[in-house]
Amino acid sequence: MNEKKLISIIGGNGFLGSYLVNELLNKGYYIKIISRTATLSRKKFTANKPGQYKFINCDIKNYELLKELLRGTDYVINLVGLLVNNKNNTFKDVHNLAVGNLVKISEELKIKKLIHISAIGAQKNSKSSYAKTKYHGEEKVKKFSNYCIIRPSIIIGDEDNFINFFAKTAKISPFLPLIGGGKTLFQPIWVKDVANIIIKVLESNLKSKTLEVGGEDILSFKEILEEILKELQLKRKLISIPFSISKKLAFFLEKLPGSVLTRDQVEMLKVNNIINIEHDYRKKIKYLPFPFKKILKKQLIFLKKEGGHFS
Repeated sequence: MNEKKLISIIGGNGFLGSYLVNELLNKGYYIKIISRTATLSRKKFTANKPGQYKFINCDIKNYELLKELLRGTDYVINLVGLLVNNKNNTFKDVHNLAVGNLVKISEELKIKKLIHISAIGAQKNSKSSYAKTKYHGEEKVKKFSNYCIIRPSIIIGDEDNFINFFAKTAKISPFLPLIGGGKTLFQPIWVKDVANIIIKVLESNLKSKTLEVGGEDILSFKEILEEILKELQLKRKLISIPFSISKKLAFFLEKLPGSVLTRDQVEMLKVNNIINIEHDYRKKIKYLPFPFKKILKKQLIFLKKEGGHFS
């Protein structure tokens, strides 16, 4: 399938994108890496052939430029997603309106397949703006002739903003917060596993499907923090913070640089982030993700008191 096939990956220089691009390059595909700051990326990509990939700056909201850049593309993978809503780049603009434009462009250019990365929890009536706009974006993708929507649970890996944040916090803080009591369930999945699943979808005959992906382990927020502390060999107090207080705290935290916690994220934590049996990817694809504890051990090795190496 990869013989001279060109894939345009929107958001291809991000966390998930860097893993996905390298896997596709290893398989011989030609890649256009499109994002707002693609040419500023310092990611190291390994090409097997000259000119196998190209960085291109383009905002997904720029309809005319995006259309021109996608000419000649065989497959499109959209990885773009915001974690924080702001005036210049809103959830609605990026998750909904821009996705609608991408679908229209894909139809006009007769793109062979469109793979859209959404998120578990995308719902029409969600109180989370993130989840609601992700849902509306999905609805537009479903109008395309050959699409697949992939909804991951929380993605973990060396560069993530979840495990790393709480691990680094645990190194300097005597306590960790349990938002909503820490009862929210997750199915953490390694970033490289998500990349491999995307490629399996790309190379399959799957069409008009919505697949939810996650690891084999279902853990509560509290259990994840406990595993982090165990791996770091640290003892810290876990303090339960009700959603009501968390939301008030987030009102102030979201105004700080980096937006450690937002009110929208607190809303999302009220709903379990696990695979719905109706959309379980394992019904369509044979793939076994790495166990959570093995990935955690690898990821936190350099934060452990004694240091060490992973092989």
